[in-house]
Amino acid sequence: MNKNLQLILRMLVGGAIGFFLMYWMLSSPLEGIAFSEYSVWVNGFLLVVMIGLLLFSLIRYRQIQRLLHQPLTGGAEDSADQQMYRWFSDGTLSLNLVLPLSLVLVSVNLVLDQQLSLVVTGFVVMGVGLIGSIRFQTLVQHMYPERKLPDISETDYAMKLLAASDDGEKHVMLEGLYKTHSLVNMMLIVGIILLLFYSLSTSSSQLFSIFVITSILMVSNAKYYLTIRNR
Repeated sequence: MNKNLQLILRMLVGGAIGFFLMYWMLSSPLEGIAFSEYSVWVNGFLLVVMIGLLLFSLIRYRQIQRLLHQPLTGGAEDSADQQMYRWFSDGTLSLNLVLPLSLVLVSVNLVLDQQLSLVVTGFVVMGVGLIGSIRFQTLVQHMYPERKLPDISETDYAMKLLAASDDGEKHVMLEGLYKTHSLVNMMLIVGIILLLFYSLSTSSSQLFSIFVITSILMVSNAKYYLTIRNR
């Protein structure tokens, strides 16, 4: 009963927010907003966030390396494993956020015909993030030397890593993947609705973006359900 009540309350709150958002967008057209006027602030914000994420991931990388070189036994070793796992997750998340943010930086400056140096900076940061992600993945073999984990350069690395994981780890990974799948589905649908409202409130058609997101939504759902159907 409590879960049903919470679901109803969330639907009501979401509906109210959506109604007022649609009303505001339709009564206050967005086409008068010149995004180029805010490009300096957007670029500065993106650069600060990306640099912060890169520095944070570097700190986590160095912390894991220092902990790996410490002689630990018994309970201290178990605690160190848990700490390294958290640090590894923090660093990996930070680097995974760098990629979309660098794409946004490149896109903003290409579309608005802004500074070429920022486009180059975006690609450089993207490359640094990819290299950092690879370096983090290689840490896994050092964190768990007693286990036969696949090398990142091997084909079907993800499937081999899943096969090398125990039942508890598989449960955690699959739970995270399922929650991510559900969240992405919901966010893509919300994105389509927002693009529709934007198209209605301005003279700028977003049909191409709507078609692309719809295609991604259909392909991802078909891939997921066909995979579990054929098991």
